[in-house]
Amino acid sequence: MDRIPEGYQKPRSADPWKLSVTYARKGLLVGMIGPVSLAIWRSKPTADLFEMQRIELTSAVRNDPGNVAFLCVVESSADPPEQAIRDASAAMISSLGTGLVACACVIEGGGFRAAITRTVLAGMALVARHAAPNRFFESVPVASAWVTERLGRGGVLGLAEQVELARESLGAR
Repeated sequence: MDRIPEGYQKPRSADPWKLSVTYARKGLLVGMIGPVSLAIWRSKPTADLFEMQRIELTSAVRNDPGNVAFLCVVESSADPPEQAIRDASAAMISSLGTGLVACACVIEGGGFRAAITRTVLAGMALVARHAAPNRFFESVPVASAWVTERLGRGGVLGLAEQVELARESLGAR
């Protein structure tokens, strides 16, 4: 029988039984997929909805500091948030410090609007200098691969597929 190497962590499987949705209403889904805190925005972020996202992410990091990643998906149907929500979002990520392993934000949609949004947000992230690495993506599969890489051996297998299952909790687009 082979010995298990010291420090080995069994990969966390993201199968349908591991997806935990804690909130799915009013155009926002918040949940966990293994060590990944997930937020899917289908509508314009409001202060109340943002607070739901903040509470869940903060709780996840507090319960397992240094082992949680955040994946935020902004669907093409979601209007951009007001400046106050953008500022609160940057403050939220900064406040988590090294308790957060990585932060990936997917701005879905093609065309100029989505591309310029990703560019502006990436520029803002450079200025903010968060402790956790953060990047902006145009698709969930690419973001999921990056998040899984950041989590290392404790990453989530099938993360992109689980995000698609989570979307079903919000109903039709």
